[in-house]
Amino acid sequence: MSFGQTWRTFLRAFKLSYDHIGKVMVTNLLWFSLGFGPMLAFSYLPFLQNDAFFFIAIVTGFVTMGGAVGAVHYRMNRVVLGEETVLKDMWEGFRLYWLRGTILVLLGVLGVLLLVFNIWFSQIYPPILFMALSGLWVWGIVFWAALHQFVFPFLANQDIGVIKALKRSALIVLDNPLPTLLLLILSVVVVALSLLFAAPLLIFVASFLALVQNCFYHELMTKYEIEEQSNSVEVEGEDKE
Repeated sequence: MSFGQTWRTFLRAFKLSYDHIGKVMVTNLLWFSLGFGPMLAFSYLPFLQNDAFFFIAIVTGFVTMGGAVGAVHYRMNRVVLGEETVLKDMWEGFRLYWLRGTILVLLGVLGVLLLVFNIWFSQIYPPILFMALSGLWVWGIVFWAALHQFVFPFLANQDIGVIKALKRSALIVLDNPLPTLLLLILSVVVVALSLLFAAPLLIFVASFLALVQNCFYHELMTKYEIEEQSNSVEVEGEDKE
């Protein structure tokens, strides 16, 4: 996937988000409400502000966020494919992916925490070996973040398990470093701006990132479909000989 194809994929995602701005905003509002619902309840309802509910809010927050992210990808993927989508598709996506989504969100957070801890540990111990390892952990964070650009698109399109989604995401990242890096940079910029201005977090960020990531998924998978068809033609030709 060349730089030109990468740029055209970006533009396609922007155009889709503009053409379907109503769906993007409503879907994002539902994602925000579902994903952050438990913590919002803990923060703004005085009678729930206790240690027990704080623990419950954290646990249920992983479930609601995992299901909400899966639901957003399910609906936005239908937009990318040009299919009709209605609001109840959010519930369908949540129902399909809440468990796998929860596991992926939990693994994503744990992976980052582990890598950050390794960097901290390497910095407080002066030997050169540990200092060198800290650089590897930084690249580990970059790779882990890049890998998670594709796990939910794989779920939404192939309906596979967590391990397969992680494995296939890792392979597609390693085989397509340039578009993956550009996608990661765009995602970081969008998230940073959303946190800075607050409003995009509520009405835009999750839906737009789901659009971009699914557009990239389909664009990258086209290459493998063409290669598979070419291999099939070659095998058929050899059989005829």
